[in-house]
Amino acid sequence: MLFRSLVLWLVLMVAALKLALLRKSEDRSLLILFLISSIAIPLFYSTGLMYGQRSHLVTAEYWRWWVVHLWVEGFFEVFATVVIGFLFTRLKLIEIRTATKAALFSTTIFLSGGIIGTFHHLYFAGATPAVIGLGAIFSALEVVPLTLIGYEAWENIRLAKPTTKSAWIANYKWPIYFFVAVAFWNLVGAGLFGFLINPPIALNYVQGLNLTPVHGHTALFGVYGMLGLGLTLFCLRALKPDRKWKQGALKLSFWSLNLGLVFMVIFSMLPVGLLQAWASIERGTWYARSSEFMQSGTMQTLRWMRVPGDILFAIGAALFAWFVFGLLTGHSYYKEPPTHLENTLHDTHKGRKAELAFR
Repeated sequence: MLFRSLVLWLVLMVAALKLALLRKSEDRSLLILFLISSIAIPLFYSTGLMYGQRSHLVTAEYWRWWVVHLWVEGFFEVFATVVIGFLFTRLKLIEIRTATKAALFSTTIFLSGGIIGTFHHLYFAGATPAVIGLGAIFSALEVVPLTLIGYEAWENIRLAKPTTKSAWIANYKWPIYFFVAVAFWNLVGAGLFGFLINPPIALNYVQGLNLTPVHGHTALFGVYGMLGLGLTLFCLRALKPDRKWKQGALKLSFWSLNLGLVFMVIFSMLPVGLLQAWASIERGTWYARSSEFMQSGTMQTLRWMRVPGDILFAIGAALFAWFVFGLLTGHSYYKEPPTHLENTLHDTHKGRKAELAFR
């Protein structure tokens, strides 16, 4: 079902990009990369259909890692870089040349080192430390282009505040903020926390412990969740560009989602993972995963420390849904000032009532 949905999505993307590609515009090369990455998303997801219920575990794991790494960490990374770069060029936050270079850089890293980047998962297959180390390095390099795009966009936002650009940047402020958040979490979640668990020495001690969910949460929602929300807001903003948004709920939603993710990682998941790593180094993985260690008083307290971050995150999600619902009902828009025709009709009606009262 998901594969069919992705194919339908690709058909819609091709239909929208076809006319733009026929024009010899400056951003044509960026659009071509956009199209290629869009085609690769359903194509490489289809590798998950290469095994079935009765397939051997080795075969299933082989194709599963194609989906996890070549689809998620590869082409989705390229797609995220290209789509954010393209939208930032349309908003005049970065130059087309910068976006194209970043997209080509991301594509080059993936095509030249994407396969190598999967080697950090071959520790238990008996791969040598040199091979695993190369895998960790190339996997971490994939986050660099998108981070650079986000940094340049943020600098241009900061510089544009006292200029005439600030008026139209304000209209797309929150879609832009969500895209900048994508670049931030791409650096921290996918890059920093990803590299934390990828080198050979880390794999020896922390593979399968709670440092892995730290990377998973911050990379999955931090990057692709924020990207989805940002693209949603960008499309909603373009539907009625002249209507002014009430930004209170959206502002609270943005900061609640991001701070909630920070709190659940800093106060709970990361300390649990680090204590597990220390227990694994001192006494072995068996002890770090044992009920004796995981059900200790300290670990129980740290697990409960995740609740405030989860609540804040849930509030952010609810506020986002409320804001989007308000765009449908109208309560997320400021009231439009009456037009000249409406003022004229109102004055005519008042004059007619006064005339009748005089009679």
